[in-house]
Amino acid sequence: MAMPIRETPILFGEDARRFEEKMRNAKCTLTQKERDEMMASYRAVLACLERGEASRKARLAKKAANV
Repeated sequence: MAMPIRETPILFGEDARRFEEKMRNAKCTLTQKERDEMMASYRAVLACLERGEASRKARLAKKAANV
């Protein structure tokens, strides 16, 4: 059985100010090469999804024409 997820703590005072400052100054640590590889994978997945959707639509159209 899964364990329940604990409630997320709420930050107050100095902890909240430090967290907010860190979030404002957060920098992306990805290199351009890593980003390009991620985008290539993303585009490949989108292409697969589009092919699958086109195939599904063709199947449905063929099924509707046969009825």
